[in-house]
Amino acid sequence: MESEVRNIWLVSDMAFYMDAYRTAFEKIEESWMYCSFEITEHNSADAAMSCMESLDSNSSIDILFLQISNGIGIKPTKDDGSVFGCTFRNRFSESTIILGTNFSQNYNIWNLIRQIKPQALISEDSNTPSELPSQITQALKNPPYMCDTFKQAIMTHLQREVDLDRLELSMLYELSKGIRMAELPNILNMSISTLEKRKKRLKVQFDVVDGDDWALIQKARESGSL
Repeated sequence: MESEVRNIWLVSDMAFYMDAYRTAFEKIEESWMYCSFEITEHNSADAAMSCMESLDSNSSIDILFLQISNGIGIKPTKDDGSVFGCTFRNRFSESTIILGTNFSQNYNIWNLIRQIKPQALISEDSNTPSELPSQITQALKNPPYMCDTFKQAIMTHLQREVDLDRLELSMLYELSKGIRMAELPNILNMSISTLEKRKKRLKVQFDVVDGDDWALIQKARESGSL
């Protein structure tokens, strides 16, 4: 019986992770009797985006393994690979996307799932290269797959005691990165007066009385919102 060939794209700007991903897929290929992998490597999301844009309409990519090392705010940015991830999902809606990331913030994990809609989330911090083959196999054979680290992050985010809308979560996330209030209107497309009112409301919700933005961020993290 002729083996099925699956096209795989590996996208990472870190050689260590690229080697680990490639080795993992090669080990999986050895154990799968009726399937072989054709692997294409891209050392940046921009390079992968350019290559994807050059493909004809009949092209297909079966599996994307994308490394994202920074957070996603209210809008994806090219810096972290999330723009490519979202664009890839829109073009190849039936493809399997596996994301490798090292996020520790609950809000980041939630945004990854909401925006890119991956079949699997794998933590780079809590796994060794030897564990990758089994996790990728689970993701391919029985999606969706999420490692325990991210399951806990999602549960904490969904069970948070303070009910916040998307704008408020985005404000907290941007402030936690060190973004100043004066910069937020350009990021969130809201007037500074609207954002100041929202921040005041957040401080009331989180019982922050000293006017300190950092105290607000700490309370948001403790609640599971970030």
